[in-house]
Amino acid sequence: MKTTVVVGGGCSGALTTIHLSGPEDRVVLVDPSPEDTLGRGAAYRTTDPTHLLNSRAAAMSALADAPEDFLDWCRDQGLPIGPADFAPRKVFGDYLHDRLRRVGFEHVRGVATRLEAGPRSLRVVLRGGQVVPADQVVLALGHGAPAGPLAITSAVRTHPYYVGNPWTPGALDRVPGDVPVLLIGTGLTALDVAMSLSGRGRRAPLHAVSRRGLLPQPHLEAQPKATGSFAHAGSDAGGLLRAVRRYAATEPDWRCAVDTLRPQLDRLWWQLSVDARRRLLQHVAAYWEVHRHRMAPTVAARVAALRDSGALFTHAAAIHSIRRGERGFVVTLRFRHKDESWPVGAIVNCTGPGGAATGTLGRALLDDGLARRDPTGTGLDVDGHGRLVDRDGVASDRILAIGPTRRGAWWETTAVPEIRAQAAALAVRTRAAGPVRVPVAA
Repeated sequence: MKTTVVVGGGCSGALTTIHLSGPEDRVVLVDPSPEDTLGRGAAYRTTDPTHLLNSRAAAMSALADAPEDFLDWCRDQGLPIGPADFAPRKVFGDYLHDRLRRVGFEHVRGVATRLEAGPRSLRVVLRGGQVVPADQVVLALGHGAPAGPLAITSAVRTHPYYVGNPWTPGALDRVPGDVPVLLIGTGLTALDVAMSLSGRGRRAPLHAVSRRGLLPQPHLEAQPKATGSFAHAGSDAGGLLRAVRRYAATEPDWRCAVDTLRPQLDRLWWQLSVDARRRLLQHVAAYWEVHRHRMAPTVAARVAALRDSGALFTHAAAIHSIRRGERGFVVTLRFRHKDESWPVGAIVNCTGPGGAATGTLGRALLDDGLARRDPTGTGLDVDGHGRLVDRDGVASDRILAIGPTRRGAWWETTAVPEIRAQAAALAVRTRAAGPVRVPVAA
């Protein structure tokens, strides 16, 4: 019997385990979390009812061959959630956990720190020295911890009113309600934090800051269907951008164009030159993200109300420096034409998740030569089947990655529909044999 060790028990690990488990397969799930939290990960562990999915319920099935499974589960639970609704993220976490516990797997509680790969052996090494033998390993590491800007010094990081990771359980409990708070970032994480903090009887404003000051765009209550298809072949960033703009202008709403592009993004990404990918990451990614990862309509209404009431302000500025002040921090922001220094009582890092290459296991894989960075330097390199590419450019048939762990080599790889499809494909391809040589990017 073949043993697959899945490293990571969040959404990616749950979807992988669900699709790989079977009567002839032994699946071992390595994660430090207790059994009753598996499948939830950071995003779906929240208990705040204002934290909603940013995709409609119809898209959120865990099963590749049962697209209405989430809706069926909600109906069985007596939850009034329809196909077009944006369900609470806690509900989806409950669903993933329930579906995971119904399949056969072994849970080993521990933190994976490295892999030992010999010609005839593969082992996952845990903190403390325990080893888990495997025939193959699937890295379902999810999102890394937020990195934060360079201005976050050790003096800032160790302050009791600095929150480095807002998804750590109880992290927001220590944020005072009577002092201004700086939110580093203006994306979905910052909006989640703003809604959570504003629901605690705050008496001082929240200031969300990012370089461009962009907020996620809202979903429409009822979105029209796309009227045409999109096709493009080319390796330069400018040509792709022009083609996307022309296509979007022909659709009844730009959201139609974004959703039509989504299934093609990895193909479009792979045909770009490495230089074009880097240019898109530097100049375009932030704009794409706010259009691609949209707010549910009710979330958009809550955010608008917070801004209208003066409870939340958003700013386009760079963080030049942060120093500890008399009652918190003094933050110097670099606006377009001037610098300003503001006193704030607390800081919450909402910059979003880090990459797989920055975690303990990711760094060890790079140091040991079992992995290399993707050509853009964003994360770990994988091939078109999700196989980890080592220092010499060889794609491993025994070490694979899924979900956000593929980010950089892949582009559209962080949402449930894409991870679900990857998990189903892994279930088919895990017995593929023979190393594949991958050219080193210029």
